[in-house]
Amino acid sequence: MKTRKYIIFIILFLVLGLVVLVGSISYQFGVSYGESHAEEIRSSQIKNVSGVETEKFANVQLVINKSYPVKVSSSGRVIPGTIINISTEVQGVLNSSINLKKGTSFSRGDLLFKIRDIDAKLMLAARKSNYLSLWTSVLPDLATDHSEQYEKWYAFFNGIVVDQPLADFPSFSSAREKNFIISRNLLAEYLNIKSDEYKLTKYQQTAPFNGSIIEAYSDQGAIVNPGSPIIQIMRNDELEIEIPVPVKYMQQIKVGSKVTLNENGINFKGTVLRKGDFINSKTQSVPVYVKPSKNHSLYYGMYVEAYLEFENTHEVSRIPRKAVFGKNQIYELKKDSTIKTISINVRSSDDKFYYVDNLKDSTLFVNQPLINAKDNTKITPVF
Repeated sequence: MKTRKYIIFIILFLVLGLVVLVGSISYQFGVSYGESHAEEIRSSQIKNVSGVETEKFANVQLVINKSYPVKVSSSGRVIPGTIINISTEVQGVLNSSINLKKGTSFSRGDLLFKIRDIDAKLMLAARKSNYLSLWTSVLPDLATDHSEQYEKWYAFFNGIVVDQPLADFPSFSSAREKNFIISRNLLAEYLNIKSDEYKLTKYQQTAPFNGSIIEAYSDQGAIVNPGSPIIQIMRNDELEIEIPVPVKYMQQIKVGSKVTLNENGINFKGTVLRKGDFINSKTQSVPVYVKPSKNHSLYYGMYVEAYLEFENTHEVSRIPRKAVFGKNQIYELKKDSTIKTISINVRSSDDKFYYVDNLKDSTLFVNQPLINAKDNTKITPVF
């Protein structure tokens, strides 16, 4: 009985060992075969995949020739309508009633700065005093020789005040009277004094408009000479936007044309004030100056997006930029649903489209980019 059990146990053990041995041999053979034939298997798989035709779908569009409005976008810069440098015409010490610093605002008529003028005033007063003395010596002869005109000249003499501007010089009633006055040097000295009075006005500078200081070249208390720059000012209620526009659009842009402007996501309107008659050699663009609407706050130096729109003078077809590749080429869809490369003649363009003048109406073209496509590739059109 025990002998039978041992025999059965040995048989089971041998069968189990045989199974393990066969499995191990099969595994080793499979690994070895896979390693030695890996490239062959891979090539077979690639051949099977490449043998499957992948269907291409593409959006297509019909050519329609007509006069499309052309839209041109550009980035412009806000500039002052008026910007000037103010210099002094006299010598002296600089004084100012306002802060001569960048950013200081002022109103029209405000005193911007003053050159110390006490010496000039004293010299002018002395000259008027001498002029009074000259008249005092002449009046007796005038009363004798030109008694009928004496009251006129005496009134002029009596109105001379050393710290006030001279009144208008009386007109002459006769040649004889004229010769008398001129020979006494009364007219010449009058003109000299009026010249000094005018020079005295140069010692102070008032604001010619509402604006602000954008550059300051001299400080309070500095000694300045004729021709010395003091400040640079801008008019802040007449801002403009300078927009560079390609020269090919100049014939279509007119003074008074409307422009859409955008600053920080806010749209507002503008009007073309003038066009430059010169070209930027680097960008081959012409500056166009636009006056913005007054209901939007702008600052000197700010950048603004500008959009100009005008009618195209020729009938053209509109091709999306994304459909164009290479050297101005697109894919035409033929009747057998295959594609063919054709060249387009671009007449103008904007941010989204090319405007082309060599395509016939009803021509079908692919209006999207195609990857790994070539002539005679068959596609399924999507309209």
